[in-house]
Amino acid sequence: MKSEELKIGAKRKSLKAIKEYTNVKKVLLVLFLCFACSQLSIIHCQLSITRERVFTGQGLYGFMNGGADLFLEYGVEKLTNRDVTWNGESYTIDIYEMPTPEDAFGIYSMQVFRCQQADLGGGISCLSPYQWLGVIGNRYVSVVFPSGSEAAQKGVDGLIDHYFPETDNALPVFPEKWQAEPPYSGVLKYARGPISLSNISKDLSGRLKELDYKGVWLRKGGEEDTYEACVCCDSRQQCEAILTKLDPTMVIELQDTVIYIKGKESEEETPDFGPFGF
Repeated sequence: MKSEELKIGAKRKSLKAIKEYTNVKKVLLVLFLCFACSQLSIIHCQLSITRERVFTGQGLYGFMNGGADLFLEYGVEKLTNRDVTWNGESYTIDIYEMPTPEDAFGIYSMQVFRCQQADLGGGISCLSPYQWLGVIGNRYVSVVFPSGSEAAQKGVDGLIDHYFPETDNALPVFPEKWQAEPPYSGVLKYARGPISLSNISKDLSGRLKELDYKGVWLRKGGEEDTYEACVCCDSRQQCEAILTKLDPTMVIELQDTVIYIKGKESEEETPDFGPFGF
């Protein structure tokens, strides 16, 4: 009887061992499959850089010729240009490092053109059939994908996340009185000097000619050919000098070193805002 009980006990232990062994195999198999999938994902999303160039200061002229003047007015510090392959699609990514988020937005506002999607997810960006433009902190970023395919468009988000994984991407400080809300793209513009301002408003550019200022925010006014502007000064004296060049009826409010104004473009001076949305 005792021998029979020993046999049954041994059999139970054997079955338990087999069961435990089987469970271990299952766990190992699952771990192996997870590892294999992760490796396939890494391979699939592997970034391949075919060319990289860096330009600083006056070296920007070697990259874009005459167009460099506008970027230099906004104080561009460095441009990194890369040709890459991501998820099997070809991209050219240009990263312009600017002094401030306002400067990054300023040059962005001069380039944005007919967005299919704009300012999604709380950020500032513009997606068109062959290009993605965005403001990420103090960087203006352009991504061009020549194929224009749906796969290339969808791949942009992953490429941007690869290069800019951080979450601390401060938005520009917009004029306080305007209480600006999204969308910003194609609605607000920021000029840093005479070159950019002349591309936005001939009227205001003429009035501020040869005067110093920190920057000018602009948006379309409520009537045809009208505009609203927020002129930011470095000092009260600077603002007072600007006031002498403005018609008093143009001034909405003066706040220390900020002037809110409204104006109207003359018919022969009306700039072509088509590419910029107003």
